[in-house]
Amino acid sequence: MTVIALINPENDPHLIADCLISADGPDMRKSMSVWVPSLGLIPTDWHDADGPFHIARMGRKTYILKNNSGMLAFAGDCRSAYEFWVALAGSIETKLSYQPDALIDADTIDQALMGMGRTAGAFHMLGVLLDGKGAKRAYIHRPEATITTKNFGTCYLAGSGTHHLRHQIETEDERFASIEEWPWTHISPTEELAESLCSNMLYYESDINNGRKPNTPIHDRFGGFYEWYSIKSAGIKPTPPRIDLNILVKDDALYLTRLHFSESTHPPAGNPNFKGSQVILKVLTFCLRTQEFDPHRLFDNLAFTFEQVEGVLIERFFNHYDRDASSPLADPRISGIVPADVLQKDFGHGLSVKRVRLTVSVNGYAVVKGVTESDESLAPARIQYANGQVSVAFSEKIGLLIADIVSRHLK
Repeated sequence: MTVIALINPENDPHLIADCLISADGPDMRKSMSVWVPSLGLIPTDWHDADGPFHIARMGRKTYILKNNSGMLAFAGDCRSAYEFWVALAGSIETKLSYQPDALIDADTIDQALMGMGRTAGAFHMLGVLLDGKGAKRAYIHRPEATITTKNFGTCYLAGSGTHHLRHQIETEDERFASIEEWPWTHISPTEELAESLCSNMLYYESDINNGRKPNTPIHDRFGGFYEWYSIKSAGIKPTPPRIDLNILVKDDALYLTRLHFSESTHPPAGNPNFKGSQVILKVLTFCLRTQEFDPHRLFDNLAFTFEQVEGVLIERFFNHYDRDASSPLADPRISGIVPADVLQKDFGHGLSVKRVRLTVSVNGYAVVKGVTESDESLAPARIQYANGQVSVAFSEKIGLLIADIVSRHLK
């Protein structure tokens, strides 16, 4: 089960998908824990109204079609979705053997679905197809909800988290209604929605009751992490590098509760454990334990330093089904403490991050803000590794934004 969404396919199509993969029944593997960014290492075994289930792993449920033909996202039964992908991949291979630059069109996908018979009813699929001439077309297979919004066109949703995501989209649509003219040129309203939804859902993942009570993501068998893609006429724009900064205000004190860095990357060329060219999500967690900090730091180079960073790599979920059992990734739960040499490689020269999603919890509710800069010199955050420590420094703008939120909501 999962949650996927196609937002505004008419004008500015974006795809959203979670990364949690679950299966019915108890976990029979030796290692019965899995790493999720907002909770850390958690048990794989859980229980809902239908009985026991377990979290198998984290996995991307999106697939970029060859020759810049578009993108698909899947929800529902993973095995059935994989069988569809095998059939579709075979059709694509045959098609490209005759015409290497051919686009993958709706007819090719329809034929693969029809060839599956009833099995095609075990999963859902949302996507966007490109025709190579600038036109974009939504591809919809068994959506579970369709929403007509004022600001984001038509939205299609599917998966066990449909009602959660639908509520957030409708709430954001109402909020955006008060914006008479969009003031930002470097991010569209739909992209802002897609990124804010993914960040907000990640924030709610950290709830201590997640999985233990109904109407929480793990209990409803979705979550883990959320990726988004923008489908342009020229190609697919993957999830860009982003920092998620979560702050708690309690008893006139400030606490850092979560700090994540996420980006889309590619496996090293020639690595036999990763198949072909694919996007891999890298999610690093710097802070999982609440730590108090001096409010005066908001006005004087706000930065946090960490001696240990933990992370997870999230690959395309299809890959696991045909991976050799002798592979080091035969159990694809790719997570753990990030080695020093990797931190040096990624952050030794410093990395400017142009996107920060800020969530400040105050007086029992969350205030969310996004800061995006197109100019690297104005980046709202910078990650640096030196002397065995990682520091995450924020711009003056971020510190003042937090201070403004706190002052306005504590009055």
